[in-house]
Amino acid sequence: MQKPNIVFTSGMFPPAIGGPSKIVERLAKELTDKGYHCTVVTFGEDDGIERPYHVERVSFATNKFLRLFKTFLATWKYAKDTDVIYTLDTYTHGLTSAIVSKLLRKPLIVRFTGDSAWETAFNNRETTSYITDFQKQKHNFKTRAFMFRRNLILQRAEKIITDCDFLRELLKLMDINVEKVTVINNTVDFLPQVDFDHNTFKKENHLKENIIMTMGRLVPWKGYKAIIKIMPQILERFPEATFAIVGDGPQMDDLKELTKQLELNNTVRFFGKVTDKTEKSKIYSVSDIFILNTFYEGMSNTLLEAMGARKPIIATKAGGNEEFVNSNNGILVEYDSKEQIKDALLQLLADKNEQREKGEHGYQDVLKYTWDALIEKNVKLIDSICQK
Repeated sequence: MQKPNIVFTSGMFPPAIGGPSKIVERLAKELTDKGYHCTVVTFGEDDGIERPYHVERVSFATNKFLRLFKTFLATWKYAKDTDVIYTLDTYTHGLTSAIVSKLLRKPLIVRFTGDSAWETAFNNRETTSYITDFQKQKHNFKTRAFMFRRNLILQRAEKIITDCDFLRELLKLMDINVEKVTVINNTVDFLPQVDFDHNTFKKENHLKENIIMTMGRLVPWKGYKAIIKIMPQILERFPEATFAIVGDGPQMDDLKELTKQLELNNTVRFFGKVTDKTEKSKIYSVSDIFILNTFYEGMSNTLLEAMGARKPIIATKAGGNEEFVNSNNGILVEYDSKEQIKDALLQLLADKNEQREKGEHGYQDVLKYTWDALIEKNVKLIDSICQK
């Protein structure tokens, strides 16, 4: 029996980094190897890498509306002869995929891992509500337009894939039929083991001891400010503590200014965006604790990566975090609760054995989140649609 043709659409694809980029590249390769015919429609410029499937790119050099039109044309071109359209966003590619799916009567799969309407409103300070409360509140025209587009895409989908139970319940609050939702967990990418001199690395990067690490995009709802603000209290007990922030984003200048105001320039270290796996592995290796003080999260790839690096976790009781972090592998706290964050940090910093035990439990927990499992579940879902 002939394998189906699949058009993947995504706003992110290598060399761009991020969850959707990584997943669509791996899915397209693995399915091509299994005999499926795959095409990827995405943004960006050709990276010169030869792949066993076709990648159609729409340049960022064009303006927003022209990009939308070109994305529509590219999706239409390849979807005419496809069996299923599989989109990994609810922005431009999600919208054009939904329209093309409707016009050509092609089944649509949507991978939903976060609410762009809420994220935009929160980052623009148009709401302070939690993502679940946000869904039923009144909003301005711009936010309503975001939500309308999001729901248009999700309602058009024949199947929706999400990465945790929390997001499945969130879709229910959006009045989306959860009978068409399948939870397929993310995978953990284990970083390479690196042989290097820890003391030299610390010295070169101005790191001291008792290193608390976090990683992610520097946006307000990731809660970096609260951690910086409690560092003076941490230093009272552990004067050699260091807070290492890995990532970049619009809040970088504000965080650096706060660090300066609190006279923590020798305590808070900014690494910026680190994409090299060897360098990232080094930072994890010298760190003692990984912390994620986030207001919202689905299934965090960063948490999985930290657990794969055998780091004890401090994370918020937000979104999908409680599905993966527990008392065996970490400590759960309320978002932005300086007292709870401080107590959790002091508890772990004071007990190296607890750090090791929680780190090992976390490592064992993430072993089940494999690429094989993700690919197998996607294949099963795609085949079930194409065989109708």
